Amino acid sequence: MTFEIWLTFVITASIIIVVPGPTNIYVVGQSLNHGKKASIPLSAGVITGDALCIFLSLLGISALLSLCSMVFAVIKYCGAAYLIYLGIKMLIENSKIKPQNSLNTSFSSKAIFRDVFLVTSLNPKGIIFYSAFMPQFVNPQQNIAIQFMFLSITFILLALLNVVGYSLLADKIRDSFKSNNFVKAFNVTGGLGLIGAGLYSATIEKK
Repeated sequence: MTFEIWLTFVITASIIIVVPGPTNIYVVGQSLNHGKKASIPLSAGVITGDALCIFLSLLGISALLSLCSMVFAVIKYCGAAYLIYLGIKMLIENSKIKPQNSLNTSFSSKAIFRDVFLVTSLNPKGIIFYSAFMPQFVNPQQNIAIQFMFLSITFILLALLNVVGYSLLADKIRDSFKSNNFVKAFNVTGGLGLIGAGLYSATIEKK
C-alpha cells in the first residue's frame, strides 16, 4: 500500500465519519447535557462499536448478512428500535434539565458507553459497508492481513478524533451560549432525529 492510497483512504473515511448521523447526534446530545466528562465513555463506546463491526466484517459476517434475510432483519430491527428508544429517552430527559443548570445530574458513564456502543454496532449495513469499503484500498499483491489491520487502526483512530471533536465542540457551544434553551432545543431536535433515523433504518431493504 502506497502513501497516496492510504492518504486517499484517510480523506474518504474522514468525510464518511464526520457526516452527521445517529452516532454523532447522540455524541453531541450527551456532550451538551454532561459536558467534557461524557467524552471518555462516548469515545470508548464508538471505537469499540466500530472495532466490533470491522472485526465481524473481516470474519465474513457481512456475507452471512447478505445471504440470510432473517439475520439481517433481526439486527436491523433491533438497531432501529434502539435508535427510537434513545430518541424518546432524549425527549424525556430534556424535561429534567433545570433552569441555570444545563448539566444533567443523572450522569452514568456506563449507560452512555452502552448506548453509543449499541448505536454504532447494531447496524448490519455498517458491517457490510466495511467489507465493501476497505478492500478498495488493499493491494492484493501485498500482505492483505497487514493492510486490513493498518486500515482498521486508521479508521478507528479517525473515528476517535471525530467523537472527541464533536464532543469538545458541543461542550464549547454549551459554554458559549450558557443557555438551557439551546440545550433543550438540540435535545428535541436530536431526539426527533434519532426517532426518524430509527424509523428510516427499519425500512431499509437488504441489497
